[in-house]
Amino acid sequence: MKNKTILIVDDELDICVTLSKILNSNGYKTITATNSSSCLNELKKNFVDLILLDVWLEGSKKNGIELLKIIKNYNKNLPVIFISGHGNIEMAVNAIKKGAFYFVEKPFKSEKLFLLIERALENAFLKKEYEVYKNAYDNQNEIIGHSKSINKIKKNINKLARTNARIFLFGEPGTGKKLIAKKIHESSTRGDKPFISINCSMLNNESFVEQFFGKDRIEDKSIGYIQKAEGGTILLNEICNMAFEVQAKLTDFLQKETYSLKGLNEKVYSNIRFISTTSKNPIEEIEEKRFRKELFYRLNVAQIKVPSISKRRDDIPILIDFFIQKIKKHNNLPEIKLTSDVYTILQTCLWPGNITQLKNFVDWLYIMYPKLINKGKNISVNLLPKDLFKKSNELDETRSNQLIMNLPIRKARKEFEKKYLVNQVNRFGGNISKTANFIGMERSALHRKIKNIGIKK
Repeated sequence: MKNKTILIVDDELDICVTLSKILNSNGYKTITATNSSSCLNELKKNFVDLILLDVWLEGSKKNGIELLKIIKNYNKNLPVIFISGHGNIEMAVNAIKKGAFYFVEKPFKSEKLFLLIERALENAFLKKEYEVYKNAYDNQNEIIGHSKSINKIKKNINKLARTNARIFLFGEPGTGKKLIAKKIHESSTRGDKPFISINCSMLNNESFVEQFFGKDRIEDKSIGYIQKAEGGTILLNEICNMAFEVQAKLTDFLQKETYSLKGLNEKVYSNIRFISTTSKNPIEEIEEKRFRKELFYRLNVAQIKVPSISKRRDDIPILIDFFIQKIKKHNNLPEIKLTSDVYTILQTCLWPGNITQLKNFVDWLYIMYPKLINKGKNISVNLLPKDLFKKSNELDETRSNQLIMNLPIRKARKEFEKKYLVNQVNRFGGNISKTANFIGMERSALHRKIKNIGIKK
């Protein structure tokens, strides 16, 4: 728990200096304030892990108890340890009730203070971990799949997590862009700091400053995205949907990386990583004057192209099984059993909704066939939703049949074989070895066959 930042608030400067030296010598970073106003200013400017707060604060606008209430409105999980030279049991009980972690009387031994600080920081850490665990079901943080394209993304995540570069994620809706962004954050040195996701279409030009930087005072109980995410990561979801006027304000902030708060003369520096996502083509959006070029280049330092399901069909059975196990575990339901040919068929479908649609499909199975699932019976191809295949195959099937019916048998056989091989190669994401193994051919023979019948890679 070392390298944490502690704010010391005491009306006696000598005590602030002494405590600061003691804590610094034990590996903590310290900030000092001698009254309530300077305490609130320091909270605006800095990310703080713990506060040592004097109860009385002589000559200050607010005493320690009043200041505690403001601090807890600002950040309910920020641990506060009260210190006092003339406290009593009633005061201590009152402080704990109002949210203080502990109440310690002066003079105190440094060993006792270090122990309390460690316990308070550990308690704050456990609270945060509990909140993460509580949301684990809806916020799965593992990237599922072993296809070539997904393995490449996993490698890129490891590389980018070691940097502070701004990242742009491109991909169709439902491909898992937010999950990748979260994985980059968790794998980075910012992993123990906040991860804030923002829906860019909801940012309003009139209230942008308040939304991003909060209200003028901490006492207003409203802090902006920048303060909430300090030291961590902000995800700008669907950045191309951001209002054009708002884009100019965001560009200005990204250029300076500072902002101002009313009543504070100096600029406040931010320490935040930005990751952006889009399902649109940003270059086309720039040409149509809907997306600012300067904002794009501020955010697009590094980029990841997230593949659609059609580019990673060999991951479809893995994803289906993952969602089955997830629903089974968290809803205490029996496991869905699918026949092997169902997986084969599912790999040939279009899935325009990508991973989101796959999850919805598994939900649909649980809704439609509870009796079969409870009896442990298999779900066969004839039980699958018909529109799943109709949209993906109807047009191609019609064209193919028209072509084949006008060909002699030798050419028709070649056309069928070509169509069969194209579907199988696509099914395995272009992996010739896996395709050859499944259809029972030598890899070299399949290469020759593909070349002979004119299939382009």
